[in-house]
Amino acid sequence: MTLSTPRKLLVSALLPAALTIALGACAPKPAEPAPEPMPAPTTSAPAETTPPAQDMPATDAAPGLAAECKAEAVQSLVSQEATEAVLAQAQADSGAKTVRALKPGEPATMDFRADRLDIALDEKGIIQSLRCG
Repeated sequence: MTLSTPRKLLVSALLPAALTIALGACAPKPAEPAPEPMPAPTTSAPAETTPPAQDMPATDAAPGLAAECKAEAVQSLVSQEATEAVLAQAQADSGAKTVRALKPGEPATMDFRADRLDIALDEKGIIQSLRCG
């Protein structure tokens, strides 16, 4: 069976298009983006303590300005046990608005806060270092 001239033209025009479509289906697909990781639960994060009298500024800073922490004022607390009384003293002496005491491996946010005193503890709750941030 032989094809007529119009059919030959139609087949010769459609055959390359059909092959292109067929080969395109075999091409690798673009990589899908990796799924976003689930946020870690916040229930295990250490709690930050606030001053007992929240209406009172921690220092003589002007109203509306964040109080600056002064870690050099509390370096004498290194090697002491981090009891509630010691943490309260550290907060008062440093002028910090909040205190965050962290044992090794505890999760912590990486944000910098000039009004926060960070206290690094060892496994037994002994103060290893104090810094602002």
